[in-house]
Amino acid sequence: MVAQQSALARDSDFALAPSDVSDAATRYQKFREIEAQYLAHMARHDLLLEWSAEVRATVLEAREHVWAAREARTKFREQVRQFVVGLRLTREPLSAVLRHVRSMIELLERSGAIHADGGSLEAEVLEWAIEEYESAA
Repeated sequence: MVAQQSALARDSDFALAPSDVSDAATRYQKFREIEAQYLAHMARHDLLLEWSAEVRATVLEAREHVWAAREARTKFREQVRQFVVGLRLTREPLSAVLRHVRSMIELLERSGAIHADGGSLEAEVLEWAIEEYESAA
């Protein structure tokens, strides 16, 4: 996996993202958006005062979506970690790794695996990349 992603990262003309990366990214973005919708719905209630059956159901449903998004986030972040660590092992500087990660995000968008969201997902993934790069040191 790491070798495949390292080879992909060195190819200046990206054509196809590995399916496990693409699948993880798609799933995470979808679950992240659902999580946001349910948290927004839950936020419409005053949870300090109001605990009707409807509010309880809303909170429990939101909790399930938060957990699903967390699981999807963990799996996608693991893909990013493998990608970054593979590049780090080849002694790529952080600036080059971040360029490769940005290219990967752009490839995922072009391939339709994820959709543009104003840079929110890209920023999150770049933050992960920095953390993984520094922790691999």
